[in-house]
Amino acid sequence: NQGGATNWYPPTYNPMTGLFYVSASQAYSIYYLYDGTDNPQGWGGNDRGGYSQSALEAIDPKTGVIKWTHKWEAASMSGLLSTAGNLIFCGAPGNAMAALNATTGEPLWHTRMLSGISPPPVTWELDGIQYVVVGAGDTLYAFKMGGK
Repeated sequence: NQGGATNWYPPTYNPMTGLFYVSASQAYSIYYLYDGTDNPQGWGGNDRGGYSQSALEAIDPKTGVIKWTHKWEAASMSGLLSTAGNLIFCGAPGNAMAALNATTGEPLWHTRMLSGISPPPVTWELDGIQYVVVGAGDTLYAFKMGGK
């Protein structure tokens, strides 16, 4: 596995589902040593890209079992937000933000933006209305999620 698993993008845990969510990547490459090295020490290879697949995964932290995987049709890695409303908000391919069902991984909503999302969205409630804000490029996008 070349550069796979999860690392930089913030994951999220939902105490209601008991699941830990990560932006994950599986990537495989071919590595080889350069010819002509009499005494190779340390890193001495080259990476020739092969297959890669990004996904949003829900993991049971008690067992390590992946409960569901939502594979993206193109590369997509972002910070994640889980909510008490059983939603996971994340970046999606094509400069989009998506909301998925936190229990099943079923896509429920998405919208396009001018740039891709890297940081996790944030949320709060004010006067009975839920707001979600996310940064994409040099712009903050705000969404009103129901209410009057």
